[in-house]
Amino acid sequence: MRFLNNLRACLLASTAVLSASVLSAPPAAAADTVDYGVELPDPKIPGYMFPTPEPIIIAAVDTADASGISLHGWGLWTSLTTPSHETAFAIPNAPVYLTWLTKQELVALSKSPSADAGAKVSGAATAPARSRSMSLKPVTQLEKFGIDSTASKAQPRTARTATASATGVSPDTNIFEVVAYDPEAAKFINENKLFDLTTIAGLYKSGKKAVPDFPAPSVAIKPVYKIISAADLIDGKYYAMPAWPGTPVTTDAIVADGFPETVWPGCVYVDVTNKGASTATGIDGACGGQTAASTYGLGDFISYPVTAANVAAFNAVDSTNGYKVAVGDYLLLMAMHVTSREIREWTWQTFFWTPAPMNPPTPSSVAIAGAQPKQLGKPAAHYAMSIAYQMISPNQPVTGGSNTGKPMIAYNPYLESDFSASTFSVSRAVTDPNTGVAWTGQVGVETNCMTCHSMASVKFGTGGSTGYGTTFYVSLDDPMFDGTVQTDFLWSIADVVSTEQKDAKAAGSAAGKK
Repeated sequence: MRFLNNLRACLLASTAVLSASVLSAPPAAAADTVDYGVELPDPKIPGYMFPTPEPIIIAAVDTADASGISLHGWGLWTSLTTPSHETAFAIPNAPVYLTWLTKQELVALSKSPSADAGAKVSGAATAPARSRSMSLKPVTQLEKFGIDSTASKAQPRTARTATASATGVSPDTNIFEVVAYDPEAAKFINENKLFDLTTIAGLYKSGKKAVPDFPAPSVAIKPVYKIISAADLIDGKYYAMPAWPGTPVTTDAIVADGFPETVWPGCVYVDVTNKGASTATGIDGACGGQTAASTYGLGDFISYPVTAANVAAFNAVDSTNGYKVAVGDYLLLMAMHVTSREIREWTWQTFFWTPAPMNPPTPSSVAIAGAQPKQLGKPAAHYAMSIAYQMISPNQPVTGGSNTGKPMIAYNPYLESDFSASTFSVSRAVTDPNTGVAWTGQVGVETNCMTCHSMASVKFGTGGSTGYGTTFYVSLDDPMFDGTVQTDFLWSIADVVSTEQKDAKAAGSAAGKK
């Protein structure tokens, strides 16, 4: 494996340097007053290390080392889902990722920097426990563009009746999201005040075109959950939800409306009385009713019970329907975007639950599934991965490249499939050099995480304008960034600051009318 051989060579070459640096290392800095969570552990997967030096990852990309790239993505997933030996949200021995601070927690910390000083996120005995809030919310990542991305999928929870009938089953199509950061990224955001409009505006006024570069080990994630409540259950025990069928052919209807969960064919069922795993791998294609072949246990998912100890922290507030979780509910992890700042344009891998993980639908593949390491245990192994460490093939430089090549598709069904053509404000064709045929992505199932996140920025001046894009090459010195401050591929920073910017403008307008 080219990736593994390059990694071994790099490790051998750096041994002497590392040894010397240890001997001359300065005294350790004082401990942080804020517990940012558990660092990614070493999953001890042969051929994987974190962080992987950028030249090794880029070499794997440039040589089309698909197995090496997939191994790297699975290595991150293995570490994220490894038990942390700490309690988070009243979940004993929670997965590592659950110990990390959420976007909302960091925003609150930025507004009250002295609050909770010394508090331990994990509730360790060395300091009082922080009162945590996951701040689950419906997926509304398009709000910054004036688009309600839940409009096509959200159903009033009080109006649903989850019962099987002659006309079939009504699957739950609601999903909830949160954004979180590993300790490196969270500390960097907090200490550099990147969730503060004053900071970003100051950068713009001083002529800076971007926020400071995040440190190489930084990781950001977007977990996506479904919530099982008693009102959702069929016969008091079965929860029905849609099953992702794979990437559809782009039709006029998809161009107009996207491909949201509400139109996915087929259902799967979760038996909440089965806390273990099942042997099922099937789908009820007609949503006609629960069968053994299409029924799964809670142990087939990364899942969490809602208890009296964490009900407040897990409250999922739907501003439209006022829905909140209740004791006895369950959270099912359905998907997760994962990005790491190991390369300048970050690595991009995204995971989604699938009935048959060794034979996953597109945008994953059997080859990607086959790269799962043995260290990845259940239920984390029940998820598929879509991955792309480049926007188009061949890989282009950070600046000065072109859109000559073939598009690289990598998206998450639970986050992008419902995006219609109206979602995307930036569009460019990718031209195949062999045929001269130009291809232009139009909708969510034709997207690439790296392309879209490359445009993350806050607009201050006149000139260009960014937005969401599908799949094409973006140079980081593109004219569209004129008058903006780029936020190092993190839309979450742009979202927070743009909201503050909008609120400040509204407050100024209101004050001017008095």
